[in-house]
Amino acid sequence: MNINRGKQFEEVVKDCFLAVPGVSIDRLHDQMTGFKGSANICDFIVYKEPCEFYFECKAVHGNALPFSNITKNQWEGMLEKSKIPGVFAGVICWWVDRDVTIFIPIQRLQQYKELGFKSLRFDIFDNEGVYQVFGNKKRVFFDYDMQELLWRVSDGKC
Repeated sequence: MNINRGKQFEEVVKDCFLAVPGVSIDRLHDQMTGFKGSANICDFIVYKEPCEFYFECKAVHGNALPFSNITKNQWEGMLEKSKIPGVFAGVICWWVDRDVTIFIPIQRLQQYKELGFKSLRFDIFDNEGVYQVFGNKKRVFFDYDMQELLWRVSDGKC
């Protein structure tokens, strides 16, 4: 069975989160049934005291992450979760062709959407509130420093 690049990326992200001391991670498997209301809002729920994180992983080719790659259910669900104090939600996006991985908070994505953007370029990590996910490149994938990402996203609270 051939696993696509996106699923492999999700496995790498999971393994990197598991390496962080004191982290609980739950993988929400993709719903293949197609039943209305059964779709998950993200790939992972991560807890590191005192914060909770909702992460959707995307691997994209080319220069941009199309907003159409994020389902309405994911968008609305993560926005709703991000309104809760101590809860953070967003997309970890790996631009495969650029070897760049960034975390974009869902609130920031919403701001871009309201400004009329339909996609987000790979070099957006230079903007405030968008974080490059650092790691050491292996053969294809990276060994990411997810402890630093959690700390940066939560402003040092976790």
